[in-house]
Amino acid sequence: MITIADLLPAEHVLLDIAATTPQAAIDETAALMKSDPAVDDWAALLAGVQAVAPCLPEEAGGFSICIPHTRGECVSGMVMSVGRSAAGVVFPGVDLPVRYFFCIAVPRALAADYLRIVGLLARVFKNPADEAELRAAESPADFIALLSRREAKL
Repeated sequence: MITIADLLPAEHVLLDIAATTPQAAIDETAALMKSDPAVDDWAALLAGVQAVAPCLPEEAGGFSICIPHTRGECVSGMVMSVGRSAAGVVFPGVDLPVRYFFCIAVPRALAADYLRIVGLLARVFKNPADEAELRAAESPADFIALLSRREAKL
């Protein structure tokens, strides 16, 4: 089973993205994966995450998360990157600003692991206390450790 710690190196976490538009935020977050050895076709990966970017509102916390993703042979293994925006990014048709971006690329053979990770993210962000800790994380290592602890509890 692939875990958050396996999937998310510190260099794939940006805790203060500069982007203020949806496209730029997705591009900035996805770019963190560009030099990952598992990325076989960067152009296909980028096109994929730009095309599929569902946003999940978290009403209790007043924010949304966005999970741009692609499934296919643009990668030889699952890769993920995270961007966090303190101010949030406004998306058309999404009532709450997006505070977290989780870009994921996965080969078709690992679809079950992908679904487990997305489910985990959705559950973590349902808990306002967990989200507050992730919002306060001061380093990529802290952010990953917090996610990993939540994963172990679920």
